[in-house]
Amino acid sequence: MRMKRIIYLYVGLLLGVLVGTIPAKAQTVDTDTLWERAGTLYTAGDYNGALMVYDSISSAGWASAKLFYNMGNAYFKSGKIGEAILYYNKAQKLAPADDDVAYNLAYANSFVKDKIEVVPEFFLKEWLSKVSNLMSSDSWAIFSLVALALTLTFGLVYLLGAKRRVRKVGFVVALVGAVVTIATGGFAAAERRDVLDCSEAVVVSSAAAVKSSPDRTSKDIFILHEGTKVKVLDTYGAWNEIRIADGNEGWISSSAIIIID
Repeated sequence: MRMKRIIYLYVGLLLGVLVGTIPAKAQTVDTDTLWERAGTLYTAGDYNGALMVYDSISSAGWASAKLFYNMGNAYFKSGKIGEAILYYNKAQKLAPADDDVAYNLAYANSFVKDKIEVVPEFFLKEWLSKVSNLMSSDSWAIFSLVALALTLTFGLVYLLGAKRRVRKVGFVVALVGAVVTIATGGFAAAERRDVLDCSEAVVVSSAAAVKSSPDRTSKDIFILHEGTKVKVLDTYGAWNEIRIADGNEGWISSSAIIIID
């Protein structure tokens, strides 16, 4: 009975991940018409006009990797590197394995003035992160549910099998399925956590001073430029405490950055 409750809880958790990652869709806006209009404006070189239409789609409740990717392209064509990187990052959150998003993000990052040396991660953590990014959280959740079904099926084969050999096969497959279920469930949770994480931001000002304290009169520690990605540690009034990739920290005006949500 206890095992059944655990299984129900696990399935409920995975279904929660699945439901939580389905993008909201507009109910009262003809999005097909808006998509077509935005594409026409983009092809004609009216990138600001295309952005206005894409923004209206977003405001209507849509949130998808395709939308954010297109907005990133339009911002890049408009010469707004910071906003382009922001939206490429938003797209990558929803589609971590998309090669086009990764390529355009890397290309846009090559235009960023700040070349910051990244503090290396523990190799195991880095490897797990790369594996987790191979699929989105909903894909991992589906994978985990399939593995769970396989585990339960072969668990019954092990318990009810008439022959020893059949029971042995059932036990081995059920054991492997359980390991895969736990691993893929963990990847689904990790990807879901990354999607909900709002602690990263992108500098959108052409240049912004990072100060020693949340005060305009405080000492400038260093300068960051448009497109640089930062980690937001704390907020105080109109200031955000940030950390950059090399570990340096300081305070920056909230108006100089936009959170990757």
